[in-house]
Amino acid sequence: MRATSGEPATATVNVRPTRPRLGWFGPAVTAGLVAFTVVTIWDWNYGTGFSIREIFSVIGQKNPVIEAIGETDFGQLVSPRSRKKFVETLRLAVLGTVSGSAVALPLALISTRIGAPNRAARIAARTISNVVRALPDIVWAMLFVAAVGSGALPGLLALFLFTIAVVTKLTADTLDGIDTGPVEAAKASGARHAQMLRAAQVPQILPAYASYVLYAFELNLRSSAVLGIVGAGGIGERLENFRQFQQWDRLWAIVVMFIVVVFVVDRLSTLLRRKLG
Repeated sequence: MRATSGEPATATVNVRPTRPRLGWFGPAVTAGLVAFTVVTIWDWNYGTGFSIREIFSVIGQKNPVIEAIGETDFGQLVSPRSRKKFVETLRLAVLGTVSGSAVALPLALISTRIGAPNRAARIAARTISNVVRALPDIVWAMLFVAAVGSGALPGLLALFLFTIAVVTKLTADTLDGIDTGPVEAAKASGARHAQMLRAAQVPQILPAYASYVLYAFELNLRSSAVLGIVGAGGIGERLENFRQFQQWDRLWAIVVMFIVVVFVVDRLSTLLRRKLG
């Protein structure tokens, strides 16, 4: 390279980058997971107790329950009582989502460093959130059934706590990543803490919060079908009754109807998320 006046001559050397060596950790972990999977599904004393060959041999066999369902009129399988339980399931999902989300928003605000008025309030809010999130919804339903008896009330209380756990966690994570510029501007203008939350924090998280509420509603709709198995109301009670009396045709009819309902709710929820986004 030719040097200009007053500048030292420099030479440029094109160095081709070398490909980094493949570490041993990734292949070793992959090989270990594959070996663990093969050993687990193998038919031996320390496996899962079934053979893959037996599974494939059963697939081609006829199932009398499925054949009986195909020969039965679907409309006759869903009784008025089952339809009433479907309506109860929707009510539980709606009420549990609305009430839980209303509590989750202020709880999420207080559980963050920016939104908490003081450290003690933040610790208390996080403790409540952790306690509620520690147990799954079906365990809460069992506890409420033991406390207040079977019916729709324990299911509603379980979905209420489940919604608080889900929406509070997701909303608090979103609050930790918001733009702090509006918050600092509100504080600099002399706004009180509540005014700062309303003007600087809540508007930034409203679209995400609405999406989390819709997501919690979908989860509650699915969970309400399970909670009835432990006596917490909803369509799960009918599913458990049909299972106990081995009325598989009626059980599968409810399952198919529930899948249709969940699919419709999922599509409506997706459309709402697009509008909010």
